[in-house]
Amino acid sequence: MQDGARFFAYATWALMVSLAIIIFTHSFLDMVSRPGWLGTVVLLAFGFIYLNLTYAAVKRFIRKVPAPTQAHLFLAFLIYLPPFIWIYASADVITTTEILIFLVLAIACGMGAWHGNKAGIKARYEYVQSLKESRNRESSNNGT
Repeated sequence: MQDGARFFAYATWALMVSLAIIIFTHSFLDMVSRPGWLGTVVLLAFGFIYLNLTYAAVKRFIRKVPAPTQAHLFLAFLIYLPPFIWIYASADVITTTEILIFLVLAIACGMGAWHGNKAGIKARYEYVQSLKESRNRESSNNGT
């Protein structure tokens, strides 16, 4: 991996933010098992939070990666890991509610990684183009 130190920084950042989110919002997980719209809204809110976290982390990481890489998938896994371990360790028995939460979080992290990678590639292209333009302007200013 060409960008190991940068990946390490993003991985530790993603782990810490993911863990902080699940620690501070753990009390809301009990609402997922409630029937009706409240449980669905809370479940989708957790999915939305982790989708956005994964999207932002992957997009920022991919934006300045020098060569194409699949490290964003591992980054998404590292974001998924803290809530999975936290919910698994805190549950007395794994019920369908916990399995549903695991599934929604996995889908959210997967979608965040997919779309974040696409957006990061686009941002990297724009970043490289702006660097080329600034170098061209700089060389033309020095030549005149």
